[in-house]
Amino acid sequence: MKEIFLFELKYRLKRPATYIYIFMMFLIPLLLAVFEKSVTAEFTNSPSAIVSVLGGLSIFALFFYAAIMGVPVYRDEEHKTAQTYFTYPISEKSYILGRFWGSFTIVTILNLAAMFGAIFGFVLGALLDRPDYGTYADFNFWSYFFPFLYLLVFNSFFIGTLFFCLMTFFKRMPILYLGGIIIFIGTILSRQLLSNLDTEWLSIYIDPFGISAYAYLTKYWSVTELNTTQLALTGKFLLNRLLWLGLGLIIFLITLFRFSYLGFLTSKKKKNIKEDNDLVASTETINVVQEFSKKAQRQNLWSLSKIEFLSIVKEPVFLVLIVIGVLLAGFITYQNNQYNGTASLPLTRFMVTYISAGLALFSTIILIIYSGEAVHRTRNNKTFEFYDALPVSNTTLYLSKIISLVGVSVLLVFVNILVGIIYQTVNGYFNYELGMYLTYNFTSLFPSYVATLLLAFFIHVLVNNKFLGHFIVIVVYVGIPILVSLALKTSNPLLGFGETTPSFLSDLNGFGHYLTGQFWLNLYWILFTCTLAAIGRVFWNRGFYSSAKERFKLAKSRFKGKTVAYTMFFFFAFVSVGAYSYYNIKVLNHMEDEDFSNKLSADAEKAYGKYINKPHIQVIDLKADINILTETRGVDAKGVFKVINPSEVPIDTVLMEIAFPTYDTKIVKVIYNDQEIQPFLIDSLYRLNIYKLPKPLQPKDTANLVIETQVRTHGFAMDRETAVLGNGTFFNDGIFPKFHYEVALMENGVREKYGLEKIDFIFPPRTDSIALKKNLFNEDSDFMNFEATLSTTKGQIAVAPGVLVEQWDHEDRSYFNYKMEDKSDYFFNFVSAAYDIEKDVWIAPSGKKVIIEVYHSPKHKRNLASFIKGVKVSMDYNSKNFYEYPYSVIRIIEFPAHTTFAQSFATTIPYSEDFGFVADFSNEKDFNYAFSVTAHEIAHQWWGHIVAPSKTRGANIISETLAEYVSLMSLKHEYGENGIKGFLKPSLDTYLSRRSFSFKPERPLIDVETGQHIWYQKGSMIMYDLQDVIGEDVINAGLKTFLNEYKYFEKGVYPTSEDLYKSIYNVTPDSLKYKVDDGFKEIVLYENRVMNAKTKKLDNSKWETTFTVNSKKIYYDDTGKEKLVDEKKNLVDIGLFGEDITGDDGVTIKNPFYFEIKWLSSGDNTFTIVTDEKPLKAGIDPYNKLIDRNSDDNLESVEE
Repeated sequence: MKEIFLFELKYRLKRPATYIYIFMMFLIPLLLAVFEKSVTAEFTNSPSAIVSVLGGLSIFALFFYAAIMGVPVYRDEEHKTAQTYFTYPISEKSYILGRFWGSFTIVTILNLAAMFGAIFGFVLGALLDRPDYGTYADFNFWSYFFPFLYLLVFNSFFIGTLFFCLMTFFKRMPILYLGGIIIFIGTILSRQLLSNLDTEWLSIYIDPFGISAYAYLTKYWSVTELNTTQLALTGKFLLNRLLWLGLGLIIFLITLFRFSYLGFLTSKKKKNIKEDNDLVASTETINVVQEFSKKAQRQNLWSLSKIEFLSIVKEPVFLVLIVIGVLLAGFITYQNNQYNGTASLPLTRFMVTYISAGLALFSTIILIIYSGEAVHRTRNNKTFEFYDALPVSNTTLYLSKIISLVGVSVLLVFVNILVGIIYQTVNGYFNYELGMYLTYNFTSLFPSYVATLLLAFFIHVLVNNKFLGHFIVIVVYVGIPILVSLALKTSNPLLGFGETTPSFLSDLNGFGHYLTGQFWLNLYWILFTCTLAAIGRVFWNRGFYSSAKERFKLAKSRFKGKTVAYTMFFFFAFVSVGAYSYYNIKVLNHMEDEDFSNKLSADAEKAYGKYINKPHIQVIDLKADINILTETRGVDAKGVFKVINPSEVPIDTVLMEIAFPTYDTKIVKVIYNDQEIQPFLIDSLYRLNIYKLPKPLQPKDTANLVIETQVRTHGFAMDRETAVLGNGTFFNDGIFPKFHYEVALMENGVREKYGLEKIDFIFPPRTDSIALKKNLFNEDSDFMNFEATLSTTKGQIAVAPGVLVEQWDHEDRSYFNYKMEDKSDYFFNFVSAAYDIEKDVWIAPSGKKVIIEVYHSPKHKRNLASFIKGVKVSMDYNSKNFYEYPYSVIRIIEFPAHTTFAQSFATTIPYSEDFGFVADFSNEKDFNYAFSVTAHEIAHQWWGHIVAPSKTRGANIISETLAEYVSLMSLKHEYGENGIKGFLKPSLDTYLSRRSFSFKPERPLIDVETGQHIWYQKGSMIMYDLQDVIGEDVINAGLKTFLNEYKYFEKGVYPTSEDLYKSIYNVTPDSLKYKVDDGFKEIVLYENRVMNAKTKKLDNSKWETTFTVNSKKIYYDDTGKEKLVDEKKNLVDIGLFGEDITGDDGVTIKNPFYFEIKWLSSGDNTFTIVTDEKPLKAGIDPYNKLIDRNSDDNLESVEE
């Protein structure tokens, strides 16, 4: 064993490839660590960040592990030295042990290089002056050693034993690839499963790298825990490591004890040998006619291409990979084609994107693998001497392999289409939209496949080393885009291989305007790889030239004539297309990288920060004329404003900042009191103008202001430019400029980099008298009169807030005039598309009729009843409990699926087409999020519009938390208590899992400024708990008083979160006021669990159950550090349950035999309860009403 071990070690140390592997394993983590960035309170070099770098490296290292561990035994077969070795007096076990441990020693050296690369990278990063990269902790060696041991070493042992075993017994390289891909699939599946509460437990066991297990372990960790807790073998992470380390050990032992010299040398294929003893005398001479015409060359090219193509597609491993890819694509499609556990219809636009999300990745891997095989196949199977001696040109041999790979690409594209159609058919959906399938796959996937195979083919030809070639392809394909993003902080598609302009598919807008940009970028990358392929031809290895010097000398002699011409043609075409793409992306549309944007915002703050809190004009009346130019994706807008000086000092200047997302948005004309005025300052980069008024506007005086703006789009951009579309335009009040300046940079690291003061809070304190008079959403107006006239392409319907006063057509345009019935806030929208309209009526408590309108795609009629029901239930709840809806119309308006959200404006709610319109709610037990979200958005008509929050810290909970509270109550009243209880567990999970990701420290609810997980999930849980304990009617009475005090800015100030807190606190009994304080003013987490539960049957046939629960309430600071354990008693639910039952609506619900809310002491609490039936489970807070860090132990089985 020792001799074999030392021989293997020396052999590897003499190979240049070994040092390339070591260098790459050092360099990659070094670069990742140097450019690691933290925008949260987590340290840049926290133990968690180091785990991320070294754990992720295991995936890249697969190629190195395969190159070293996959070939030690196979090499003896390949070099025909096995027979010689096996005659030596070396036992089979010694032979295997020597080969294995010699190779694994090299792998361990690679892993050490990775660890030291990460160390040097983070140390270097800490030495650089980069405050925007976050804060660095002091160096701690164990933060690097534990990931090295538990991730790199453990992973390399399992992966190494697998590769070693596969090649020892199968002796075929495609089998090695198959093993690596299966490992990779485990990672993909585990990450998919981790994203689902019902399946995340399974992800722990199927992830061979341990990354998902670590993510599960740290899911609810606070910033303090992420910064201080070292990686340790504990909990589910320990189970994962033991599982895969044990599996690796089993594989190793199988290899060790099943290997035999005889079995290794004996072919598994039995050949039937037929001996023909008849001597045949040759009586004829065969005349061979050689033809080298163009026709013959074409025939040779076709024949060789066909042979190469069939050699790939008939390969059993190829077919297995296709099957695996199809299954993976089906799984990913199933997982992705749902929201909150509710499936969407299998629309073709979903299929082409979801199927490709799994299969396209697999197809790319297949093309990379078989590009390498195409280059190396004849040398691996020792047929290159015959193959290279064929009477065909280098060009024919070279092109035949490329053409065969292009054929494989076409096959993979049709597999992608077929899988989508099969998935739709199985799910009972038959509107296949073949045109969309073909367009998407041949404009998006196929060009990327071609570019990938040409890149991979060139690299393999150039480096002439299979494993190194695969690794370099992956680095170019994945690593360089990551490095460009991290180092250059840009998303320029001209720098990241295969990148194109972003796009989306929509039932309303189809492919939109995105195919042009994708065509040019795809052409750019194909021409780039064609240039490489043309260069690669001169490096084609034909014959016995193997050294780099020989190959370069030969390449130099081949680089002439047509080769030069084709290379220069492709190169100049590539440069020309690149220049044209750059002109569109960078010049016409001014793509900005992160540093440029940050510096621009910093410079603007230095220049215009003096205008913060400076008195500015406010709008009291607006008549808008909006011409939507759908054909050219432009807008001509004219706003006739009546403005007022609300301050106590004269205003002599007006600041106008353009906030519209399209780059080419201009202020065309400004007329003040019938006099056109010109800006004395024009900041074209920041898009801000400042105007001097002809005469100062005196306090409380009004003036007329006319502003004309223009939006134009040019060429193609990296921005998806979703505001103005061919069908499905949706933009807001940003079409007109803002009259105030706001700070744009919030991250303190970035602010420090550019010399700006740090800010602990984004908004002023609740006592700031100026901020109290500002609307959180737009300080340019309080409440105003609004009217709008819209024109759009004939055949489309344009919508704005208010009632439709008039509609008419003129030439090829349609016109719509809308007017608000009463004053509203300065927050409005404009939408245009070809709609069908579904109408209904809601009757207000006073008897007033309100028209409900749903503007939807003609394709989307399925779920309209859910939206209308959500409108009615929410309107009922808000009007009966708080204040009657003030308008006569309410609209839901569908817009294209460039994002998934809904947004509430006065009387109008634009709603993404993927946010319920195409969901499948046919199964009653599935969560009807169309109803829930609609109830939330309708509630904003009260919480956000009738009552608008002040521009102070914490105030946004008035809008978002109360709207979510109404949504929960709407669910409760429509579907009962059980309809809401399934909503609380996901809310708890979302809040806990996102606590450590905010760029600002976590604040109590009353102070929170950022973080939807707090406004929505935590806030709604707190409100639900309060109404459950204090009483829904009591809470609503307090909210009604609050609304009536602050509605429509009648008080002259906007409300704060403190005002909301007081409205609830004042109606709460003294014994329960701690609940309000805990919810609003503290960060509180519970640790509740059932300790034990036993039951026995009594003589009267009843059951007596004694169970002990442990309850602990802990107060935390803003970093997640424990402050105090509450020793007082707290109200907590306890219960005994039978087997779960299925309700009338098909939903599985708990079956309580006993359920009570009790005052529990901190620590153990024991109860003895008698029930009529035998309980199966005992629980504490069984419905997850409290914020419990580990709610999985809240229910335990009852023992008899």
